[in-house]
This record gives sequence, C-alpha cells and structure tokens, in this order.
Amino acid sequence: MSRVPFEAPRQAPLAHLSPARELGALEDVARTLRSQPILDLGHAFAALGCLAPAQVDLLRSEDSALLRSRSHELVDRGLVTDEQWHHAMALVAGVVAVELAGFDASPTAFAELPLAQAKDLEVVPLGMANEQFVVAAWNPTSVDLRRRLVSLTGHTVWLVWANRKEIAHRLERQTLKERGQGAIVFTPASAPRDGRTVLTVDDLVMQAMSEVDTSGDAEQSGSGAESAGMVRLVNEMIAEARRLQASDIHIETNPGESLTLIRFRRDGDLEPYLRLPSRLRGPLVSRIKIMARLDIAERRRPQDGKIDFSQFGGVPLELRVAVLPTHDGLEDVVLRLLESAKPLPLASLGLQPRDLELISSFSSRTFGLVLAAGPTGSGKTTTLHSLLAQINTAERKIWTAEDPIEITQPGLRQVQMNEKIGLNFATAMRSFLRADPDVIMIGEVRDAETAKIAIEASLTGHLVLSTLHTNNACESVVRLLDLGMDPMNFGDSLLGIVAQRLVRSLCPVCAQHRRLSVPEWDTLLDEYREGSRLTREQALQRLLAAAGVESPDGVQVGHAVGCDHCKSKGYKGRTGVYEILQNHREIRSLIQDRARPNVIFDMAVSMGMRSLRHDALEKVVQGRIDLKQARTAYL
Repeated sequence: MSRVPFEAPRQAPLAHLSPARELGALEDVARTLRSQPILDLGHAFAALGCLAPAQVDLLRSEDSALLRSRSHELVDRGLVTDEQWHHAMALVAGVVAVELAGFDASPTAFAELPLAQAKDLEVVPLGMANEQFVVAAWNPTSVDLRRRLVSLTGHTVWLVWANRKEIAHRLERQTLKERGQGAIVFTPASAPRDGRTVLTVDDLVMQAMSEVDTSGDAEQSGSGAESAGMVRLVNEMIAEARRLQASDIHIETNPGESLTLIRFRRDGDLEPYLRLPSRLRGPLVSRIKIMARLDIAERRRPQDGKIDFSQFGGVPLELRVAVLPTHDGLEDVVLRLLESAKPLPLASLGLQPRDLELISSFSSRTFGLVLAAGPTGSGKTTTLHSLLAQINTAERKIWTAEDPIEITQPGLRQVQMNEKIGLNFATAMRSFLRADPDVIMIGEVRDAETAKIAIEASLTGHLVLSTLHTNNACESVVRLLDLGMDPMNFGDSLLGIVAQRLVRSLCPVCAQHRRLSVPEWDTLLDEYREGSRLTREQALQRLLAAAGVESPDGVQVGHAVGCDHCKSKGYKGRTGVYEILQNHREIRSLIQDRARPNVIFDMAVSMGMRSLRHDALEKVVQGRIDLKQARTAYL
C-alpha cells in the first residue's frame, strides 16, 4: 500500500485525531480510521504539530531509516517527548483516540481493573465494547502493557489512546470518589445552545487542579486563583447555589491534606455541596477575594466585601462576602446571596387568620411604630416589605434605609447604607424627615440615636417600620427601654411588635398524618401551657379551635417521610411562626411603668396573644409542621 505525502494543514487535522467520547462510538471511529491513508512516523509527528514539515524533511535527508523505525532515538535526541513519540506511534498504528474529560465510561469499569493497578500502569479502564475490555493509555502500542492488562483482567483488551494528563486527572477523580471525598452534589450543567462541550462541577474541579501551582508557595500566593478552571468553578458554584435557592454558601478550609468543605444553606439547614482537594483551598479563597475586591495578601484579619455577580458573566445577583481567619493561617468564607426579589403577599407568610388581620391593621395606620423582632434569617425584612406592599400606593411617599437592599419594589425610595461615607440608619432617618415622607422603613434599630429618631418620627405623624434582634416581642420592649428611650413616648408611639421564626414545612406530597394517643395529647397540652398562666381548659380550647375540630379525637398531626418531590427530606419550603404583641391600653400602661417582660407577656396572653410556642404548636395540630420543627421556634 502506497504512502501519501503529508498535506493536511494544522487547522484541519486528519481523521486520526478525532476523539471518541463514548463506548458506543469506538467501533465507528475505528472503522473510519481503517479507511484513512496510512501515515509514516514523520507524517504523524507533523500531523501532531510536534515537528514542522521542514524538520521532517531534514531528518529524512539525514537518516532515511530514522522516521521508519520504532526506536526512541528522536526522544533521546530531545526532538520529541516520550509522550509525543507514543502518540505518533498510535497514529501510525491507527489506534482510536478518546477524550477522557467528557468520556461516558461504564460505572463498573474499575471493578474489572482496580484503581491501584490502573494507577500503577497509568491507564483508565472504560468498560466493554464489541466483546473487548477497553482501556485508555498514553502508550497504547506497548506490547508489554497489553500482556499485563490481559493477565490482570482476563479479557481481550482493546487499547485506545488518551492524553497522559487527562489520565492522571481521571485517576485522581476516581481516588476521591472511592474515598467518599468527591463532589457530593454536582448537577451536570444544562447543554449550552452553542454546542460547546458541557462540563460538570467534577470536570471543573479537575481542570482547576491541573492549572494550580503545586509548589509550596501556592497556598500563600493563591496561585491559580484566576485560572480558567477556578474562575469557572466559582461561577458554577454561585450559579448552582442560586438555582437551588440557597441563602448562603459556606466554604470551610482545613489544615494539611484535609479536604475543603463547601456547604449550602437551604430552607435554614446546611447541606453538603462539594469537597475539594487541599491544594485548591488557597486559589478558591483568593478567587473570591478578587471578585469582592479584597486584599488577597491579608490573611490575619477578617474582611468584608460584596460581589456583583453580573460583572463576572453571571445573572444579576449580589453576594455579601465575609472572610474570617481560622487556625493554621487558613481562612473560611461565607457568601450570602442577596438576589433582589419581589415582596411576598402577607397571606403567603404562614400567618394565622387572626394574626393576618391584626398585622394588616398596623399597616393601615397613618402614624406609629411597628417592629419586627427575631434573629438573623428569621424573615423580618420579608415581613416588613409585605406590609409595605399593602400600602405602596400613589398617594404615599415611602422611604427605606436598608443594609443591604434585598427586596425591591417600584414606588419605594430605597437607600443603601454605606458606613464608609458616614451614611448610617440614623443619618438616613434625619434626611428622610426632611423629604416629606408618609412611611419610613429602617433596616434595623442598632443604637439609641436611631431608636430615638424612630420614636420621634412615629409621634410626629409618620408610620415607621423597623427590626430588632431580640428573642420575642415582650423582650423587645425592655431592649428599647434599656437603650434609654423615654417610656412615655415609646408607649404612646408603639403599635405592635411582630416576633417571628422560620421553620421547615412538611412536604405536602409525602407527609403522613396520625391521631395522637391520650398520653401524647396530654403531653402536648402541657407543652402548650408551659411558660404561661393558661389553664388546661384554655389550652385545650385554643388547640381545638386551631385544628378546626370539636374533640381531641379529630386532631391529626403530621410527620416527615421523604419522597422525590422533597429529595427524601420530608420537608419542602418554610413557613413563619409568629408572636404579635398589640399595644392595648393595658400594655401601654405596663410599658410606661417599665414592667418586666414576664408581666407584659402574661397580660398579652390573657388578652389573646399567641406566643411563638403557642403558634408553633397550633400549626402542628393543623398538620402544617411537625413537632420537631415546632420546637426549633421556641426552644
């Protein structure tokens, strides 16, 4: 068979170079290769770009046998590498090439050829095809390698060529997987519209590892922070967190060779997302610092910043970044996702009908002070924006001071706080009062100055809404008085305080309900009464009214099971648990007399208020949450 001269240009490679990406395509590629012209070693080196055609001609003129032999003389002379020589030999022999980065291998391949043996031979088992066991190698023409593989597997072996670096990456990925330390959650990206290769998070991790400097300075310098793999990995992590509706991303680094853990907070709970090899922790943290415009060299002090994800090719999304130094000179990172959202209707927040009516009455007032109390992440801002949505009309001028602005509404005049230039809540409040407002919302009462201005504004004809970081409604009263507020002014200005928590709702698809036994019902009654002066009969009537039944026999409670709809967790979404203190005449007198929280609480409960405990347990007998979630609201 005659040999053809090399004519194919570099930009249009021969069919020998077309890689296969799945087992089912190997036979078709092999058939195509058999129909191609035969290359000699010189043509193969030129086709691979290892040697220029002029070099090939020069070598032929020097030694006509050099490019026809199977010797390693070209490697010995430093003209090509050992890997290039084996690749060229594979082209001459018509060996099929595969692209391991996206190759769909059999899940049982490593059962036939164990990982330890695959590492020793620098090969990757791919599975059975055409009654042969397919193995990817960077030196597939090695007779000794074929003999060893046949002996180890007991199969007829089909050797295919793969890039040596890709083989190393695939073996490292398998190592992490067998240790249970691979990516815990990595949903493959949806296919792009332009036909480009789709990479999973797993692929991006391996790409980032290949680009990271493995020297001892990598951890300190953040080498690889702006490599293509790390950039895409961080972008994919943020995009996946948004898609899964996570509120926070936690990056937890560990010393030595321990893995870096990435977790998402969803519906209030932390869930593992990804574990990364130790050598990626420095580049990962540095990449986030670069995006947040923080000092990548500062590793001893906490740093705070923000990321506008749209500037890095992502969707419109803002992330609040907190970098905290930990032991052994490492740093943890927490990113809070602050996607601008629309306000929710009050009716969708989980309020009982009586509470929905009460809280709506607050927003209808033209002046006074309304406070939302609770820990961070309990939904206070959501509640206040839902209140504002009810009164956001063309007849009202509404100013808000927020840090950060998490929910946007057309018609509101929203101001972002910036402590660096002296723009804080107190400064904003004073400015708002000169801007003819009807309603003012302040993100948080943090100090005496802000509290004093808020109370004065509410007494001078403005409806003022704000938040407090307190445990319950009655403690909020004492908190403001302890800040130095005048009890007479505060008592007159206050309309009500909404204390709240967020708990996980039972999955509506798989939740199972059952009746309580007599001992369980007695225990529930005792738990409902705990901390209050309610009698057993009063507690009984409240719970029966909440359940909409006339006797305990009709009460059914739910418990979590798990299904595909809720990803086997038993819970889907969150709902609010509320305690609403309305400022009646009797409550006002107690505030102005500086009564203790327990005195105010007893009076409010006797007048119909439900505490966080009461509301949570009423939602249990309504089948909306289970007892486990209810207790997280008040214990």
